[in-house]
Amino acid sequence: MTIGVIFSVISAIVLNAGNLTQKHAFLSMPQVSTSASLMRTVMRSRVCMLGFVLCLVGLAFQILAFAHAPIPVVQSIFNAGIVLLVIVSRLKLGERLHAIEWAGIGIVVVSLSLIAVSLAGAEGSIGLVNAWWRVLSAAIPTLLVVTVILLIIRSRRHSGGFLFGLAAGLLYGAAALGTKGASTLVARQGLWHSIPNILTSVYPYVFLAFSALGMLIYQTGLQRARISVVGTMSDVICSTYLVAIGMVVFGESLPQDPATLALRLGGFVGVLLGTVLVALGGPGKAEDMPPIESDLGLGSILVSEVDSITGHTIDSIVGS
Repeated sequence: MTIGVIFSVISAIVLNAGNLTQKHAFLSMPQVSTSASLMRTVMRSRVCMLGFVLCLVGLAFQILAFAHAPIPVVQSIFNAGIVLLVIVSRLKLGERLHAIEWAGIGIVVVSLSLIAVSLAGAEGSIGLVNAWWRVLSAAIPTLLVVTVILLIIRSRRHSGGFLFGLAAGLLYGAAALGTKGASTLVARQGLWHSIPNILTSVYPYVFLAFSALGMLIYQTGLQRARISVVGTMSDVICSTYLVAIGMVVFGESLPQDPATLALRLGGFVGVLLGTVLVALGGPGKAEDMPPIESDLGLGSILVSEVDSITGHTIDSIVGS
C-alpha cells in the first residue's frame, strides 16, 4: 500500500500544479469574444498546454494510486495536496495565513496522521472489482438525480449556489468512478497491457462525459452565486460521493477493527473539513473569479490561490 500512497502524493502535486499552470496562462491571453476564439487561444498557448499535459500525467498517477491504495486514503491525500500547494504559494509570496487557514492546516495534519496509523494491516481493503456495469449503474442514476436538481433550479428565480455545487459535485464524483475503474484494469493486467483495454472500456468515457457536464454546471453556478458556496459544496460532495459510492461499486471493504475504522473515516472527514476551511479562509476577491477549465470540483481553492498571486480576475483577461 505504500506505493499507492506515493502515487497519491505525486498525483496531488502534479494534477493541481497543472490546474494552476492553466489558470496562470490566461493572464497573458488577449481578450476574446466567443467560446471558439477562446478555444483557439488556449490551443496556441504553450503554457496552457503544458498545464493540460501536467493534468494528464497527474490523472495517470491517480489511476495508479487507486490501484494500490483504498479510495479514502487516495482522496484524503489528494485533498491534502491542494492545501500544501496553497501553503507553499502563500509563503513564497511572503503572505500571512489567516487564523481559519491555520486551523484548517492543523486539522489536515492531524487527520493525515490518523490515516497513516490506520494503514497498518489494511492491505486487503483495496477494491479492485472490474465491473463496468456497476459503474454505469451508479453513474446513470446520478445523472438522473442531477437532472432533477437542474429542474428545481430552473423552477426558481433565485437558486442557491449550494444546488449548483451539489449538482457539479455529484457529476465530478461520478467522473472519478471512471478513474477508479481504469485502476482496476491496471492492477489486474499491468500498466502497459491495460492501456488498450482501458481505451475500449467505458471508464475513460464516463470520466470525460461527466467531467464535461460537471464543468458546465460548475461554471454556470459561478455566474449566479458565490464561489465560496458553489466551490466548497462541490468539493465536499465530490469527495464524499467517491468514497461512499466508489467503495460499494468496486467492492472495497472498510477495516474490520473498530479502532482502525474510526481512524480511517475520521481522517478522511478531517482532511475534507480542513480543506474546506483553507478554501473559506482565502482572499475575498476569489468570489469574483470563475475558473475557465474543469478542475474537478476544486475551484474554490485553486481559483482563490491564482487570484491571490496575480491580483487579477480571469473575467478581466478573457472577456465575455
